Amino acid sequence: MISKRSSARRRARPVRDSSSSHSSRNAETQGAIGRVIVSATEREEDHMARVSWKIMETLTADAPLPDRRARLGRQLLRAVNADAFVSYRWTPSGPYADPVGVHFADDQLRAYDTRYRYVDTMTPRFLRARGASAISPRRDTRDEFVRDFLFRSGMFHGMNYFAPTPSVGTIDLRVWRSQRAGAFTPDDVRKLQAVGDLVHRLWNDDVPAGSDMLTPRQRQIVALLAEGLTDRAICDRLGVSLPTLRTHLAQAFARTGAQNRTSLVMLAGSPRQK
Repeated sequence: MISKRSSARRRARPVRDSSSSHSSRNAETQGAIGRVIVSATEREEDHMARVSWKIMETLTADAPLPDRRARLGRQLLRAVNADAFVSYRWTPSGPYADPVGVHFADDQLRAYDTRYRYVDTMTPRFLRARGASAISPRRDTRDEFVRDFLFRSGMFHGMNYFAPTPSVGTIDLRVWRSQRAGAFTPDDVRKLQAVGDLVHRLWNDDVPAGSDMLTPRQRQIVALLAEGLTDRAICDRLGVSLPTLRTHLAQAFARTGAQNRTSLVMLAGSPRQK
């Protein structure tokens, strides 16, 4: 049997205000979330500061230009959370020479150079924009380049930088994201614009003139081409076989990005434009 005293004690026990407790828990939760967000923001700012510092080190480093381009590519991927990077140099026929890729396989570069650059509809759009710009092609597109090259390579969102006033040797920057990574943001575009402008300003003097890209033997051959000599006459003059001459020419085309003998002579025979 329950005594009256026990019953009274139970009745006197304070009743907890459930709404007040709920509000308190919400406040604690919001405070914890706020601390996490602030912490994440601080970590992101710290990460970007480190990446920016490394990019500046790369831009001003005393190292071969191809090495700096590859290192910059890796740092750019971290800076804008991208998946693939590729960079080309400008030639008389466009930005198609001396590719440097990060997470961009050699067979992809070959496929682009031998086939897909001729049906590439994206690069002309980026070129018209100049500076940094981003694009996310429609998934239902029937565009051959987008469907068969970009999408099959896992590249669904792109961002490119082309110098406002490109000249022979000018370097571009191209980054791509997978479908799951999502589109690039205006902040990403601003980051690429800043890096691209520095590349154009700091590395332009490091880009060799057309003739500097060639070996002494290749320069000899190009000089004789400029004189109008035939392949057989060049072979006789230099004492080389026709297959050897063709090998030197193929290498000269690859080094300069020239598409034919006329553009090879023009590119190798004139100083780099400023």
